[in-house]
Amino acid sequence: MFRPVEGLSQVMIPLPSDDEAGRIIGVGYDPTMTLNVIKMMAGTEDMYAPTAAFIKTMFQARGIDPRTREMIMLRAAKVLDSPYEWKANVILGKNAGLTDEEIVAAGSDEPVTGIKPDYILVCKATDELSQTATLTDATVTELLERYGAVISRKLILIISWFNLLSRFLNGCRVPLETTDKIGESASPL
Repeated sequence: MFRPVEGLSQVMIPLPSDDEAGRIIGVGYDPTMTLNVIKMMAGTEDMYAPTAAFIKTMFQARGIDPRTREMIMLRAAKVLDSPYEWKANVILGKNAGLTDEEIVAAGSDEPVTGIKPDYILVCKATDELSQTATLTDATVTELLERYGAVISRKLILIISWFNLLSRFLNGCRVPLETTDKIGESASPL
């Protein structure tokens, strides 16, 4: 699979200038601490505000354990070969309480095993949606039995969002962060 490699890719979508990003993001914009992904999204201008609202929703979804969300994010980054997403979410995952063992499992080249069954299930669903754009009947059944309809819908939407995000990051070739801008946060916003 082709993946642009930072420093080796010859064409990148440029990040918006600090003035442009600040104008779109608003008062809370800090050019030294705003993540490159947020800056790139600000470069979509009128699409930024609804996108930022959707991101906040992903990180505040009722009934979704933040560690489960982080497992989805890490697995999507692995399956879709998104180095920016992987690097940022290792930190976010640790901040949310994932163990090193769980993070390593999410990065496995093989199906995820050996960790909490809930994490194995969401990683399996992430693998299927990311690779085939659908879920098997067996996986849908497992999700419904474990989580019920509402949470299953939310998990599928979260998986879908992080697929979109990984593709946006790779497509724009968002540069990796050069400093730790995440700190103790459990969300990019």
